Amino acid sequence: METELKLKVAQGDLDRVRDHALLAGLAGATPEEHQLNDTYFDTPQLDLWRNGLTLRVRGDGDRWIQTVKTAQGGSAGLHERGEWECLLAGPEPDPVTLARQVKPKRIAELLRAPNIVNALRPVFNNTTRRTQWNLVLPDGQQVECSLDAGDIHVGGRNAPIGELELELKRGDPTPLFALALSLHQDIPLQIANDSKAARGYALLDSALPAPVKALPVHLTKKMRLEEALQCMGLNCLQQLEANVPGVLEGSVESLHQMRVGLRRLRALLDMFEDLAPLPEPVRDSLEWLSGELGAARDWDVLAGSTLARVKGAELGSLVASAELRARELHRALLPTLRQPRYTQLILQLNGWFHGRQWRLDGMPKDSPLRQRAHEAMAPLLHKAQQRLKKRIAALDENDAPARHRVRIAAKKARYAAEFFHDLLPAKASKRYIGALSALQDKLGLLNDLAVEDTLLAELAAHGPADEIRYARGYVTATSEAESHHLRAALDDIARLKLVK
Repeated sequence: METELKLKVAQGDLDRVRDHALLAGLAGATPEEHQLNDTYFDTPQLDLWRNGLTLRVRGDGDRWIQTVKTAQGGSAGLHERGEWECLLAGPEPDPVTLARQVKPKRIAELLRAPNIVNALRPVFNNTTRRTQWNLVLPDGQQVECSLDAGDIHVGGRNAPIGELELELKRGDPTPLFALALSLHQDIPLQIANDSKAARGYALLDSALPAPVKALPVHLTKKMRLEEALQCMGLNCLQQLEANVPGVLEGSVESLHQMRVGLRRLRALLDMFEDLAPLPEPVRDSLEWLSGELGAARDWDVLAGSTLARVKGAELGSLVASAELRARELHRALLPTLRQPRYTQLILQLNGWFHGRQWRLDGMPKDSPLRQRAHEAMAPLLHKAQQRLKKRIAALDENDAPARHRVRIAAKKARYAAEFFHDLLPAKASKRYIGALSALQDKLGLLNDLAVEDTLLAELAAHGPADEIRYARGYVTATSEAESHHLRAALDDIARLKLVK
């Protein structure tokens, strides 16, 4: 299993990284230089890739090395993958030989399957100049640092390679993020969410990257509460960062899922605020990112959802105006996600969760974070549950800001139950989460209608006036009608109890 942090480096900054004093100091020796020629093999149907594998033959001087890797896992930017390799006599792959050292049965069977072995062909290749240091960190951990510069070649298309890989030989990955932050202070870096193999396969397929929904959080009864917090936080970060490639390509659904990951993360941090407060500068950057992502999503909803519900009039010009504004905001997101502040935020959050940095100021012996999660979770869930019930009890259904506050409380209560789902009674948690989801859908629709009315007002100065007036009237009438059906869902929640 390899654990590495991948970072993108602009072509103009490659020499600055190569000459950086920090790397020279930690290495204590001149870096090695390699000229690599990598060819990736697969079937015409891309069976290996579709099964989560890559097969590469690397030419390095007079050596040929065959490598199979599994699809990446881990947290944002941190690639944790199975890897097996062997020497070859020449440039042709021999997966059957490699299969002998592969322990997972499913992978070994794929590498031996005649329909795959007999159909292998080159699908793309990389040419790379690799500068490699063997670093020894102050705590004694060893890191293999590789700077790659070159090109990916797919048919007649090329894509540049500028990548810094920090591969941990053994131990805790936290120092990788600290090292990356130190370099990032001098040279702007970006998190690399995809491997060279993934980029090559993406060039073979013009489809947008698929949106990534939240994966289940897996907790055990033996976990301490701080272990659960770490697991939950890295799960949220994984969803957030996994959707960046799609957002950069203008995918509406990837942006939605990235925002969901961010909302889940903020809800988690709010839940643990008294036990593990996030440093204020990092929290400020989270708020900044939330604001940057929100505007584009609001216009996506108006153009793709709200206006589609409006009946009785042709709104083609209005939809076109809303879609144009949404596209403009999607383009405006590109520099946001390439800003040094964004990279810094993701590295800081990873370091905070991986290193359990809430301990830095000391952790009381009686802190709930030291207790078993299944025992210490009750006050956290109870707090979320009671906050929601109080807001429901005080709610005027026609008060849009108050409805929005109830919606936020419902989201936080739902996310809390989903985070701890493995440690809760199955039937009770399923019923509770289902009721919260239903309430959230109703409140979400009402919130969308309130936001969309504001957006329509913004368009009034230069949009199709008649269509805007009709749409605003329809939105107002729908909002009034929907608010009358809200009380039943609110009463359902008030009757439910997840914890005492």
